[in-house]
Amino acid sequence: MQRPPPRGVIDPLYALARARRESAGGAVAAALAELDRFGVERAGIDVGDDPELAHAALASHPARFFARTEVDPRRGMEELRRLARLARELPLRLVTASPARLFVPVDDKRFYPVFAACAERGLAFCTSLGVPEEPVPFSPQKVERIDAVACDFPELRIVMRGGCEPWPALAVTLMRRHTNLSLVSGPLPPSELPAELLAFANEDGAHQVLFASGERASRERFYKELLELRLAPPARRRFARDNAARILQLR
Repeated sequence: MQRPPPRGVIDPLYALARARRESAGGAVAAALAELDRFGVERAGIDVGDDPELAHAALASHPARFFARTEVDPRRGMEELRRLARLARELPLRLVTASPARLFVPVDDKRFYPVFAACAERGLAFCTSLGVPEEPVPFSPQKVERIDAVACDFPELRIVMRGGCEPWPALAVTLMRRHTNLSLVSGPLPPSELPAELLAFANEDGAHQVLFASGERASRERFYKELLELRLAPPARRRFARDNAARILQLR
């Protein structure tokens, strides 16, 4: 009999991985132990990184894991059919994108069928914005580009990923402008959230900023800093859990 999950943190960008020669079952058990240790109620896992492991986790513990997938709009109808299949077969809640890595601006027309598919199927769309760490042109991820998307798809729940550097103030302005726009902290550690975003999360934007962890090697730091973040208790609960539950439509 499965234990009920703790009502604590929802981590939509959890990096589920296994050690070398580790079985899928062993990796899932290790992940559950970690989630329990840090009070993580539910974790969103990428079904593309290790499909066998992801499917094992989703099938054996549907109350703890939900699915996300990285999208490539350059694949056209093939990608739309893949999203439709995943939405039918798995508890898919989040579609992610890295425009700079794809060399496709987030407001490019090739993304628009993806936006329409997400809106129709009730999936949230999460995009990296701001200057990326990789040595690739940052123009596809200028924060201003998400404004047109939010205008054209008011029903689409759009999540900006990271600190949106060097434009966090613009990100805050756009979230005040668009009720369907929010921001997830990962892969930025909580202590490195820009002051503008932290203030917004603690005040009128408490319902639009949510937590996520980072890579497996640094994940303990993320959960520790979440507890130390200077947020009022109601804002902290929204940041750690409630906003993700609402935006991702988790039941």
